[in-house]
Amino acid sequence: MGHYRVTVPLVLIVVLALWTIRELPLHKKLYLFISLISTAMCLTGVKLVSIYDPVLVIVDPFILDVSVLIIMGFLFYSDVASRNVRYASVLLGGALGQVFIGMILTTIGFGHTIGEHKYMDAAAVSFLILVGIDGLLFINRLFNAKLQENKGDAHHL
Repeated sequence: MGHYRVTVPLVLIVVLALWTIRELPLHKKLYLFISLISTAMCLTGVKLVSIYDPVLVIVDPFILDVSVLIIMGFLFYSDVASRNVRYASVLLGGALGQVFIGMILTTIGFGHTIGEHKYMDAAAVSFLILVGIDGLLFINRLFNAKLQENKGDAHHL
């Protein structure tokens, strides 16, 4: 796209995430926009610090990217009802962060592919961790509902 190199899987992820949020009301889209900008700026800042002074970053950049995406997803969308929007927010915010990093690095003369393999791996791992956390929360609610049904029954004595 222009003089930037963009991977096709990133474009597909962006299209699928936009398809997910297409029917949100306007106020939720504005809130999503704020969360996307915040996630992208946080991811960009962490990535630029790790490029500028890698000694300061004591954690592997892959783990740092995954944890930033997960934390920002739960920071803006912590309730269970908005889990699909959380997934879209994490994926779109990460993609926007990749665009910011690509624009900055290309401007100063470094070649950077937007949606590189390392980021795609981090996005996949963070998405799977989010799905796993939501699965554990669902199992927890299921068991709590089963325990509440049988509470007070005298026929188990």
